Amino acid sequence: MYPFPVFLFLTILCLLGSTADAIGVNWGTMSSHPLPPPKVVELLKSNEVSKVKLFDADPLVLQALSGSNIVVTLGIPNSMLKTLNSSRKAAESWVHDNVTRYFSHGGAGVRIEYVAVGDEPFLQSYGDQFHPFVIGAAMNIQAALTKANLAGEVKVVVPCSFDTFVSESGRPSKGHFRTDLNKTMIELLTFLSKHHSSFFVTISPFISFQQNKNISLDFSLFKENAHHHNDSLRTYKNSFDLSYDTLVSALSKIGFPEIDIVVARIGWPTDGAANATSSIAETFMKGLIDHLHSKTGTPLRPRNPPIETFIFSLLDEDHRSITSGNFERHWGVFTFDGQAKYHFNFGQGTKNLVNSQFVEYLAPKWWLLFQYQLAR
Repeated sequence: MYPFPVFLFLTILCLLGSTADAIGVNWGTMSSHPLPPPKVVELLKSNEVSKVKLFDADPLVLQALSGSNIVVTLGIPNSMLKTLNSSRKAAESWVHDNVTRYFSHGGAGVRIEYVAVGDEPFLQSYGDQFHPFVIGAAMNIQAALTKANLAGEVKVVVPCSFDTFVSESGRPSKGHFRTDLNKTMIELLTFLSKHHSSFFVTISPFISFQQNKNISLDFSLFKENAHHHNDSLRTYKNSFDLSYDTLVSALSKIGFPEIDIVVARIGWPTDGAANATSSIAETFMKGLIDHLHSKTGTPLRPRNPPIETFIFSLLDEDHRSITSGNFERHWGVFTFDGQAKYHFNFGQGTKNLVNSQFVEYLAPKWWLLFQYQLAR
């Protein structure tokens, strides 16, 4: 038995370690001039990022992550859902090629934690384009992991968009899933619960601020002087808690009040819209990290914050769709070439972000041509 001071010290170390591990980052590759994957892995390690969420399973990316000890969420693009839903064999091939081949059994390899089936396939703007195939694809991937003896190591999840749940009144207690998704959400949550997986979801204070005139900028940025929102006897001091508890209410209404939640995407863009600036993004990110590290949770889940949170995003991506707005290409904490846009850290003490080093650029004449083509 440890003496009390030693026990207390070890307990504090464990708490600090688990807090740091709970914050990761999304790594998207929709860029016309992406950083080479080994450079990105260097960038992750330099900034002590211990978890990364991918949107696909690029072999070059997985090779670069091999042996890095970074915990990885693999992504399955929406375009593959129909095939994976209809073919158990296709799911087995995908698992073999992208999980079994790279999986780390304690040595070299990739520390794969989750397979994310689809990229926000329930986004309202998609209609029924992917919706009918999600659950079947998830079940086939789960069966393929079981056949590969990896089901105990790798969990299947489905990242859900910010608009899968709503509250017409703006009160978290009135939160519910969209009516067109209710049956699917019950199926999804039954599946997740059966396999002890978490509910992956996007929380977007930036879009909430854009779309809701009752949400102020200060409220979105975790400012102490922000006007609070009240819901019966509960008081909400920031937009994150408001959205999170709207989801908690939605989960409770269909019978899953205790399921673990992972915030799969959250961030603030630095350009492309009003109030999308580096200084505002810095304020938001610092407020978010402080809030998560406080472990205060939310009014409906006190002292029970999300088990993991993935910042969106690591790098700017100039090939992302701008249907929602030009800001979609400016979510990066870093520019496309790995240079920090503002002062911030991923929860590792007071250290600021470390830039990517020795980046190789296109020769000047090719760079001018590249910029000309972008402008067209």
